[in-house]
Amino acid sequence: MEAGMTKKKPTAISDSQILQAMRRQGASGWELFCSQFDPLIRTITAWPKWSFSEEEQLDVRQDIYVQLQTALPAFRKDCTLKWFIKKIAMRQCINEIRRQVRWRTVMTPAVEKNQNGEWFDVEYQNGNAPDPLGETSKHEQLQALAAALGTLKNTCKNSITLFYVRNCSYREMAVQLGVSVNTVGSRLSKCLSKLQRELQQNPRFERPQS
Repeated sequence: MEAGMTKKKPTAISDSQILQAMRRQGASGWELFCSQFDPLIRTITAWPKWSFSEEEQLDVRQDIYVQLQTALPAFRKDCTLKWFIKKIAMRQCINEIRRQVRWRTVMTPAVEKNQNGEWFDVEYQNGNAPDPLGETSKHEQLQALAAALGTLKNTCKNSITLFYVRNCSYREMAVQLGVSVNTVGSRLSKCLSKLQRELQQNPRFERPQS
């Protein structure tokens, strides 16, 4: 390199250029897409919280690319391409976790003998790592709860929010709602019954038949 000359940085490829290449160049455009976003997809499938083996990561990546081939033609640029891919990749990882859980429910539990010669079910631990299934289930329950609250009248939403979210006492609620303490108790009971009926419409909160 001659003195006084500086090395130019490689030109960044925009989302529009990648999408245009995929439309016009076919296979070579898809290769460009993969070269740009495969590191991102590999990083997501390798997240420790999934606890995927290398073989499982490969399977999930293949599923992600299948989904992308279907979803990309409908991409409307209301977000960045990176964020669009990240959402699909995370959704496929969660789907794999669900598939594994469904599979485990029909498998014979692993058993071992203790020091007394008694058989017991083995419970596998993963230290303090977050449980992706538990986090997913919690998130979906919160979504269902928010949707059920949205169907209630404001009087019920306010009462439930004040008591369960803001931890207000009946007396504090009475002042804020402009009603008597006795009214607060009866109203809250009725509102909770309504919320329970709404939640029972969701499979996650449906009570098992006895």
